Amino acid sequence: MNELEERRRDLLRNLALHASLARRRMSLSLTDAARLAGLTPEGLITVERGAVCPLSLAAVEQLTLFLGLTACGLPRPRPAGMQ
Repeated sequence: MNELEERRRDLLRNLALHASLARRRMSLSLTDAARLAGLTPEGLITVERGAVCPLSLAAVEQLTLFLGLTACGLPRPRPAGMQ
């Protein structure tokens, strides 16, 4: 497996764990989040459930940043004093 495909797979795995929670933290409905991210609601559901997804690496990276996650698809740590 090449490096780009491995990165895409890792990002999708992390999104399956964290995308739904990140979307809810932003108080976005599934429909609104999908529209703002340039996806269909079904496409976002696919990502959140961790199913096989046709999105490119660039699209997956854009989605992670849109949801406020790190470039690795993980939640950002809380700022000092807010823990």
